[in-house]
Formats: sequence, structure tokens, C-alpha cells
Amino acid sequence: MGCVLLTALVAAFTVLLSPGPALIAGMFVTLASEVALAGACLWSARHARAGDRRWRWLIGVLAIAMAATNLVTTATLLSGGSLAARGSSAYLVLDVFYGLALAGLLCLPTYPAEAGGARSRGPRRWHAIIILDCALIVGSVVLIEWATELRTVTGANPSSVPVLMFSVIQQVGSLTLAVAVLLIASFRRPKSPTALTLLATGLLIYGFASSTFIYRQARGHEDLPAWSLILYTASILLMTLAALTPDRFTADPDGPPPRHSRTMWAHAMLPYLVLASAGLLIFGRSVAGAPLDQVETYGMVSLLVLALARQMFTIAENTCLLAKIQEREGQLHYQAFHDSLTGLANRALFTRQLQQAINEAAGTGGGPTSPSNPLAVLFMDLDHFKSVNDTYGHAAGDELLRIIAARLREGTRASDTVARLGGDEFAAILNSACAEDPRRAAERLATSMQAPCQLAGHAYTPRASLGLVTLDRDQRPTSPDALLHQADLAMYAAKRGSA
Repeated sequence: MGCVLLTALVAAFTVLLSPGPALIAGMFVTLASEVALAGACLWSARHARAGDRRWRWLIGVLAIAMAATNLVTTATLLSGGSLAARGSSAYLVLDVFYGLALAGLLCLPTYPAEAGGARSRGPRRWHAIIILDCALIVGSVVLIEWATELRTVTGANPSSVPVLMFSVIQQVGSLTLAVAVLLIASFRRPKSPTALTLLATGLLIYGFASSTFIYRQARGHEDLPAWSLILYTASILLMTLAALTPDRFTADPDGPPPRHSRTMWAHAMLPYLVLASAGLLIFGRSVAGAPLDQVETYGMVSLLVLALARQMFTIAENTCLLAKIQEREGQLHYQAFHDSLTGLANRALFTRQLQQAINEAAGTGGGPTSPSNPLAVLFMDLDHFKSVNDTYGHAAGDELLRIIAARLREGTRASDTVARLGGDEFAAILNSACAEDPRRAAERLATSMQAPCQLAGHAYTPRASLGLVTLDRDQRPTSPDALLHQADLAMYAAKRGSA
């Protein structure tokens, strides 16, 4: 309610008073708004949580600097001066506080654009991208202003250049804040949407109001119209409301939803579209035969350098994204074909490898074959595995599976394939190129697997039943399922024989 009353008060001064007194009275109301913004930011910073304090402190410092500038400006107006007197070096200090405010905006609590992306790489990359985008957009806007309006004014009245350049610097600062908060609000996911919306709206209005002074100076007016203070006051009060917005946000453990493709394209193209507008304007002037001055020449070159730097960031980001996608694809591929508990091949990979081994044994796979040793498939099942889970617990059962997997891995060659098919069932493909007889290899593996081990602090001797089936080169090719079924039958025959 207080914000509405202050804005209405400035509007009443504009309507009821003459231009001079209305401007001075409006400046006092704007000063009160700036003091309110500073107080709200500093007070809320003391009560906000750690991640939500820094931007409030820095915006509060900017509000203090704005209030001090307003005092000097009001004193200048009361002494009979004009706003053009703001070209003194004392007011240039305000641009430093614009930089602090920009740092504060970059500290606004937001979620990263994609889950895991910014968390793993840290905030510096997106901070640099936001700054480069701001420089491209604001620089292009200023260059367009220069080419369309300011160049003509400075050429006709060279004495106005210092004051006009100061006003441009002021405009660059305010527009940078407005563009930065707009980019953050549009292309990231704020943790407090209400606060960021109010802050973005306030800074956009403030940047627009600052731009009006440029065009009034370009047309020979040294003072702002009293009605423009309505915009200033409203923008500052919106920022005050943003500072007073409670920081009620919770962490999002699942990360933000993926951005829409159109939003991603807009984020990527927006700076270049504004730059292209400035470039087309400069190019059109050059084609029309108008000479380009140093501001247009060096400004366009500087913007192109910034665009190149921005593109390098994009390439680096895409390279990191590609590497991350390849890493995830590798992880997914490994998870799809390996058992998560033991790290051995799963049934899908085992079936694929067995089919390849059958083709090679039949001479159709193009791989090495051995005329002396056949292809051998070993099927193994742990005896009394359920009693291990019942007696020692499932954690001990999992540990026993890992022990058996390690022993199978150590007892086979790198060219062999060892898999856990499910539960307590294991299988192995013994490479036919191996010099060892498959039966002896199976006996050796059975001996190693039945060695004593420690489970849950107790000595335990595993027992296993093994089935072995071989496929000679002169046998008809068979399917992996049929061969594995034969090995399974052989294993159950061995289990019955040992019972």
C-alpha cells in the first residue's frame, strides 16, 4: 500500500504543480523510495538464509549510492542548476555500484538449466555467459542509438559530448542490470519466482526511465520531465517489494525439468539477433555511402570480438556436454550388459558372446578357431544359498556372490566370458583357443570356488554344482539358449549325483 501511495504522490505532484516544483518534489519522493529500498534490502539480508543474502546486500549498497546521488542532484536543482550538471566525476562513482549490483544479481538463488550440469561445473561458466550476453545486447543497443540519433546530435553540438557520454555510461549500467535480470529470469529457474519477477520488472522500468534522459539530451533538454519520476519511483518500489519477499524456497533434489527447445534457441540467438540488427544498420550506412566514425568502427569491432568470445564459451559448453553424453552412454551401456552386484556380464551380454563363440566355432564368425579344443560352456549353481541368506542375512549372501564372482574372474582368462545369469546362477564361456582342456578347467574352477571364506565374521565353505557342455567343430551349430539349457541339465545332473 505504501508503494502505491508514494507512486501516486509523484503523479499528483506532476499534475498539480508546475514543472520545476513538480520535479523537485518528485525527487524527494524518489529519495524516500531509495531509502526504503536500502532499508528493505539491508533488513531482509539480516533475516534471509545464507544463499539469499548476498544479492540483498549488494542491491542495498546500490540503493544507498542512488540515494546519495539523488541528494546531490536535488541540491543542484535547488541551487538553480540542471540535471546536465551530473557530468561531474563524483557521479561516475555510481557506475561502480552498478557493477556491484550486477554481482548481486548473479548471486540470485536459481536452479541450473539442466540437472547436474551447472552443479558439476560450478557457477562461473553461466556467470561469464550472462555477462557476455549483457555486453553484446547492451553494446548493440548503444551502437544503434549512436548511429540513429546520438551521432547527429554530437556532430551539431560538440560541447554536449561530455555530458552525453556520461549519460550513455549511466544508461549502460542501468540497461546491463535490466538485461542481466531478464536473462536470469528467462533462461534459468529461480528459486523464488516472485522476488525475481518483481526485481526484473523494477530494473526494466528503471533502465527504460534512464534511457529517456539520453533522448531528451539529444534533443536539447537538460532536465527530466516530472512524469519520468513516476517510472523511477515505481521501479525502485518494485525492487523494494522484491527485497521484502520471503525466501520461501526448497531444494529440488530431482533438478529442474528440461528446458523447452524453443527457449534454448531463444537463449542462444537473442544476443546475436540484437548484434545482427546493429551490424545491418552499420552495413546499410556504409553501403549508402555514409562515412563511419570511430565509435561505429571500433564499437562494431569490439562487439564482434565479444561475439567470438561468446561463441568460444558455447563451443566449450557443447564440448563438455558431448563428453558428458558420451560418458553417460558408456555408463548406460555398461549397466545394460553387466550385473550391478558382481560386475560380471549379465544374461544379455552372455547370450551375445555365446552366439559369437558359436559362429566362430562353426567357422562363420571370422574369428580364431581351435581344431583341438571345442567350445565349452560352464553352468554353475551355488548349493544351499538360501540357507546363507536365512542364517547370516542378505548382506552376507551378496558378499558370497561377490566372492564367487571374483574367484570365477581370477580362474578364467581375459578371452573367456563370465556372467551372473541371476540369483546364485553363474555361467562361463571357455574360449576354444585356450590350450587347457575344458574339463580340467571346470574342475579347477570348482576347486577354487569351494575354498573356505569369511561371511559375517564366520567361516563358511561354499558348495557349488557345475555342468559342462562342449560343442565340437564337426557338430551342427546350435543356438545359445539350447547350449545353455544343455549346460543347465548337466549341472542338475551333477547336483543330483552329489545329493
